[in-house]
Parts: sequence; structure tokens; C-alpha cells
Amino acid sequence: MKICQIVASSGSGGLEKHVLELCNEMAKTEQVSLIAPPEMREQLASAVTFIPIDFNRSRYHPLLLWDVLRAIRAGDFDIVHSQASKASSVLATLQAWIPGVTVGTIHNNKAQRAALFAKLSAVIAVSHGASAIIPKSVPVSVVYNGVKTPEVGNAYNKGQLCALFNIDRHKPLLCSVARLVPAKGFDLLIEAMAGVDANLLIVGDGILQDTLQAQIDRLQLQTQVKLAGHRNDALALMAGVDGVIIASRNEGFSYVFAEALLLGKAILSTDVPVANEILDSALIMPKNAESIRAKLNEWVFAPAIWHQRMAPAWACAQEKFSLEAMAANTLAVYRTTLTKRGA
Repeated sequence: MKICQIVASSGSGGLEKHVLELCNEMAKTEQVSLIAPPEMREQLASAVTFIPIDFNRSRYHPLLLWDVLRAIRAGDFDIVHSQASKASSVLATLQAWIPGVTVGTIHNNKAQRAALFAKLSAVIAVSHGASAIIPKSVPVSVVYNGVKTPEVGNAYNKGQLCALFNIDRHKPLLCSVARLVPAKGFDLLIEAMAGVDANLLIVGDGILQDTLQAQIDRLQLQTQVKLAGHRNDALALMAGVDGVIIASRNEGFSYVFAEALLLGKAILSTDVPVANEILDSALIMPKNAESIRAKLNEWVFAPAIWHQRMAPAWACAQEKFSLEAMAANTLAVYRTTLTKRGA
């Protein structure tokens, strides 16, 4: 099968990580090409054919459309698969002139973007929440993003973490890993920690760092809540805590959630995809500080029961969140779509 992936962005975010890992994994068995900004070449496997295109132009720019169309027609692909809204908008505009089958992946549940995906042959959603906004007339399949099985040979234990961050080792130790931006809900989580006799490490950096530190100081939580900053060893750190907390106001697909599951960590999450599709409903928190505080006090001090409730989610992660499962399930969508189109 000749497959072309298209992504319009570059960087180190979840979208770019997904595209690179999907291409690299599928290239083990299929002919895969990637149309993307030049910066995306670096982490791509040599088996993937890279086609650099400047996407720093409007999705409606004639020269961008022409460059993408020319690359697709030259490749004579069986499947052309766009990732996220800009690439899918470009593909939807061009599909009348494309010989192959078109597929688009929607990475969030923003309803205003659903219409452009409806123009494609098939849609993949990274969560059931995202799939729900696609018109019922369009074939849509849910394929969870896969992650590499976490390797934490140099994992911290709880004692090491408490010594490193000057934390009382006799209290439960929680962590939350994400960019320090409003969508991640760290302000809610910090407010909730006032009234929970546990410690919290917040791993990540971002525009709210000073604001969140001021909130910690105002609530006098300096010995209890620590901003750890950006860490290249976040997985090794996560391996040593008693539980992982996701307090996001919104999510597309949380890689931290998937990694924490594969590490066998106990998790509490706000009501966001994909956590609300995998976790026991008792482990889902409403998006306000008072409710988060109540859930923390309910579960953090009952680890045996918390772990019991986590067992089905841990098993599900092994089945659905690996890179192998992601690639296999994506290829299955391709084959089904090709069959329906009589290709």
C-alpha cells in the first residue's frame, strides 16, 4: 500500500509526535511518504520518503495548494491521509483532483472544524469525543494515539524524589505533567491542594509559571506544591510518585495519560477525552477546585482501592495505546475504505 501523510505544522507537540511515530511505525510494512514542513525531517525514519513543503502560507494560498497537489499526484498514492484541520482543509480542497482515497484525522472536539473533515472519504478520530462531532453520513473510526512503551531504567523512587524536591516523604506524592497554560487547569489543581494532606509536583514550563507560583505563595503551599519546571526525565520522575493527576479544562489526546497508564500509575482526571473513555467513572473529576479536592481526598488516601479501580484501564492501555496497535488500527481503516471505494 502506498500511503501519503500530510501535516501542516512542525514542532514538538502531540500532533507532530503522533505523525512522526505513525509514519515510522507504518513504514515497517508499507510504502510511506510524509508531506510536511522541512523541520519535520529530523526525527523521521529513513524508510519514510520525506516531501518538504512550506506551510507558512494560508490554507487557501494557490501556490500552497499547487505544491501539495503536485506532490500527491507525483506519488500516485493509494491513501492520502491528512492530520488536523489545516492539512485536512488543504486535502478537502484538492480531493477532486486526487486519484487516491482521502482520510483525515481529527485531533480535538471543536465542532466548527467538523465540516471540512466531512468532505473526505473517511475520518479517524483520536477519541470518541472527537468522533461525535463528525456528521453521521461520514465513515468515522476511533483510533487512539499510540505511545512508545515508557523506558525508565533510571526511574526515581519516592524517597529520591522527596529528597530532590525537599518534600515530606511520609505524605502521598502526586504529580501532574503538562505545559503551564490555561487549558491544563493547574490553577484549579493548586487551589484544590489547599485542603489535601498530600504533596504535588507540577512538571512543565509555560506562560503561567510566575502566575502559578504566586498562587502557591498566596495559598501558603510552598512546602506542599512544587513547580519542577521542564524535565527531560519526566517519565522517570512519574514512575516514582503515588499517583498522576490530570486537571485539564480540555484535551485532544493526552500523551501523559497514556504514558501514566503504561507505567501502571494510579490516575485521577477531569472529564476530558480520552480519560473519560477509559477510566472508571468514579475516577473522573468535575472541572472545579472544590470537586477536585473532594476526589483527591477520596482516592489518594485509599491506594489499594484506587489501584483496584485502575486495573481495567491498565489492561486497556496495553491493548490500545501501543504504537503497534495505532499503526495496525490505522491500516485497517485504510483497507476498509479502499474496499468500500472499490480500489
